[in-house]
Amino acid sequence: MRIKEWDLLRVVACLSILLLHTTTFNNLFRGVTENSTFVHFARILLCYATPTFILLSIIILAARYKEDVPAKFWSSRLQFLVLPYIFWGITDALILEWMYQNDALYDSILSNIFTGGFVGWFVLVILQLYLIFWCMLKFKWSQFIVLPFSVLLYFLHHQLFSLPYEFFQENFIFQKLYGTAWLAYFAIAILIGTHYDKLRPILKKYRIGTIVFTALAGFYVWINFQQGQTDIHSRRLDLVPFVLGLTSMILAYGQVIPHFKITRIISKYAFMVYLIHWNLLNLTSKYFVEYIPTSSIRIIVMFVFTLAMSIFIAKLISYLPFGKWIVGKIR
Repeated sequence: MRIKEWDLLRVVACLSILLLHTTTFNNLFRGVTENSTFVHFARILLCYATPTFILLSIIILAARYKEDVPAKFWSSRLQFLVLPYIFWGITDALILEWMYQNDALYDSILSNIFTGGFVGWFVLVILQLYLIFWCMLKFKWSQFIVLPFSVLLYFLHHQLFSLPYEFFQENFIFQKLYGTAWLAYFAIAILIGTHYDKLRPILKKYRIGTIVFTALAGFYVWINFQQGQTDIHSRRLDLVPFVLGLTSMILAYGQVIPHFKITRIISKYAFMVYLIHWNLLNLTSKYFVEYIPTSSIRIIVMFVFTLAMSIFIAKLISYLPFGKWIVGKIR
């Protein structure tokens, strides 16, 4: 099943996270600690990308498997999701050790793989949500029970980590790794994916409404921003309606926008762009900052270079006999 608006949503989310991290490294190597109000707010909105990528992963599963999961469900994901995650987690640790000589290679590898210490941490979240989905179909769990309970656990998770107790403060850095931190997106994705055949024409018909909803959701984030919620991360509760709005808008307009070749190409390599781009930025950003004085031009050049190089590297590796276990199944 190949649905063009899914490709578009994957591409927009992928490019958004790349743009967010490009601005992060631009600021890091320029020594900037604060942005203008507009740039800071834009960076908050760009944080929608990771939950959208997680959301889309479950939407596709729910649309494809409505009664049962195939026998090779887990073996396929082990080969084309977990193995690339491990490879790039080790690669990230090697690059950090080469750059900073911390004599902590072993600890970095363990941290990357088991506690999501690098940019690929979202894979650990997706695997947990895959397990819940697998259990739902395998043991015939009712959506009427699982989905409301998922939303309840989602809000409970975030309330617990806002409490001033030592355990939650010490483990705050790991809270993004728990599947409970993303269960609201899981519930939304199950509903969208399960009923996508019926939902698709409705989104297309009322696509103007998706723009209005997204704008209102963005305005809600702006209100919270003005009231002091300036933290930049993807776990913000006020991003949930924005993610839902932007997802619905792209799924709606993706049906009427031509399926460009560039969209198909980036969609194929989106997973690798996610896993490779951080290290490329880490290795090259200081040179862009040194030789390109204008921030806006620098960010554009860094963005295009990193995207192109991520795809190029993944393409080269895919030609190796064992390449599919490093870059996944690139069709």
